[in-house]
Amino acid sequence: MTDRATGLMWTKNDSGYCMNWEEALEYVQKMNEQNYLGYSDWRLPNVKELQSIVDYTRAPDASDPSHQGPAIDPIFNVTPIINEAGELDYPYYWTSTSARMHSGEPMYYAWYVAFGRAVNNEGLDFHGAGAVRFDTKVENRPAGEGGERICTFVRLVRDANSTQSVTGGNGG
Repeated sequence: MTDRATGLMWTKNDSGYCMNWEEALEYVQKMNEQNYLGYSDWRLPNVKELQSIVDYTRAPDASDPSHQGPAIDPIFNVTPIINEAGELDYPYYWTSTSARMHSGEPMYYAWYVAFGRAVNNEGLDFHGAGAVRFDTKVENRPAGEGGERICTFVRLVRDANSTQSVTGGNGG
């Protein structure tokens, strides 16, 4: 699906399962090797790109029942999950944007965006759908602070104006 406002092409389906950040990078590589949907230049979106497809009128607890669900246009398919509170919810998605907790430390963290409730370990939603948060890329890294959210989904993106095709040549 192409977003003409941003020039980005998004996959209609998400990854269908959660993975840590390194596995997410491997997933992108695998999809490109398979020429997924006829393209081999898929990538993780950066945090601003992923935020661009959040629909803030939609949320699991929206007051309008017709807008209850994931915070994204319903033309996209979103894998339902069960959150920490045991409720039906929608996933977080990894971005390619890394972060560090303290100056001078390695980039142990990556940003992700909530398309459902943004719950903590107790299942309390402090930030809401569309929240941007970050956590460690891989479980038990030195910078891990407990309660790590390392199992996150992927939604692939590519530049719609790219000419890369199945064969990697021009004209795609």
